[in-house]
Amino acid sequence: MRNPGSGMLVSVIIPVYNAEKFLDKSVLSVISQSYQNLELILVDDGSTDNSKQICDNYANNDKRIKIINQKNSGPATARNNGVLHAQGEYIFFLDADDLIESFTIEVLTAEYQNNETDLVMGNFSKLLPNGQVVKQNVSFHPEQEPFEGDKKILSVEETANFVRHFLKYPSNHLISYCWARLYKTSIIKDNKIMANADMKLFEDFVFNLEYLKHIKNIMFINKSVYTYVMHENHVSASMGIVDGDSLTHDMNIFRTKAEEYFQVTKEFLTQKVIIQKEVGHALVHYVIIFFIRTCRLVNKSNKVKIHDEINKVITSPVFIKSLRYYSPSKGNSRILPILAKLQLVNLIILYCRRKAYKRYGKPGVVQ
Repeated sequence: MRNPGSGMLVSVIIPVYNAEKFLDKSVLSVISQSYQNLELILVDDGSTDNSKQICDNYANNDKRIKIINQKNSGPATARNNGVLHAQGEYIFFLDADDLIESFTIEVLTAEYQNNETDLVMGNFSKLLPNGQVVKQNVSFHPEQEPFEGDKKILSVEETANFVRHFLKYPSNHLISYCWARLYKTSIIKDNKIMANADMKLFEDFVFNLEYLKHIKNIMFINKSVYTYVMHENHVSASMGIVDGDSLTHDMNIFRTKAEEYFQVTKEFLTQKVIIQKEVGHALVHYVIIFFIRTCRLVNKSNKVKIHDEINKVITSPVFIKSLRYYSPSKGNSRILPILAKLQLVNLIILYCRRKAYKRYGKPGVVQ
């Protein structure tokens, strides 16, 4: 392998918002990389804790670190701001509470040097609160078993099948994340690809679809290069009362961008109806997850609000259209789609709260 200090410049972008508890480990995992020709762009998103001071301290001691300050605008705007200032040939996104391996950038850049490819994507692991590390299985086609080889190049057609696999089995899928991969900066900037700051959900998926429209292949490395850290309070932090207007807004963008992507890949022309069904299935899959998480929080003071927000979703045209295509897999609820179709909101709340308590426990109860 080549000298890790040489090679093209890589820009690592970390959006930072109130991350003082995790930021040290995240930054250290970057600056201790075996591949040293990198710049680290820390975008402080209006933090109100000590995150900004931590960023400044690191920048004062490492000339490779840049600090960008912005008013609180969300991670999408922070990533876009980071890209705007990136000088590297490649871009790597990292969340402020996650980690990368010491070899991550070196392994990913080596594949760019050894192969003609437009995206190098690695696998990832989850670090559970109990310290257990769980590597993710990756499949490239809805009908295929998990890939067990070391690496694989995906053609345009195989990449389209990879996206379709996500639509059929949306959970823990690499297409739905922006991390664990090296993007080409030129493809992002030349095609004006930006994270959609108006979206609260699915923005990573939409960003990836826009990028995939402009590439010829993907190099996948079946090696964990990224650690997604699950904290003790992760369940509570990832749950909130669903915003019906925001969710349906994002669902419409999800549908539009997915159909645009398949039109570009020509998959849509020959399998239009099937793909529309797969998109609809994925959307309902996510709505069910959001409903279950929301209903875990239901109490006397918010029950009316939760009722109204759920009603907005299940009466929206995008949900009604999508619901026709939902096909529950083993372990997925067959009752909830029926309740949604009948628009029985009170029963949805009761059913989802029961599912939430069983899956996540009651709020305030340590599992």
